[in-house]
Amino acid sequence: MMGVYREGLGSTASGQQLTVGFGPDMPDYSQIAVAAGGAWGRRVERADELQSVLEEAVRVVVQEKRSAVVDCIIQSI
Repeated sequence: MMGVYREGLGSTASGQQLTVGFGPDMPDYSQIAVAAGGAWGRRVERADELQSVLEEAVRVVVQEKRSAVVDCIIQSI
């Protein structure tokens, strides 16, 4: 990204913000996927939400033939 837009918005992000990681400052990968090209995405922050979100994600992939991204926020150990 830096090779293309050295002064762009991405230049202000730390390397940690551009990768998979742990902590409160991670981006919402599900919405990045949605914005990047029509994928379906949801962020799950509670365990009781996971089953229904996964069922919907599978439905989207099978019936709508779209990619699905489920971004799971886990409790700190």
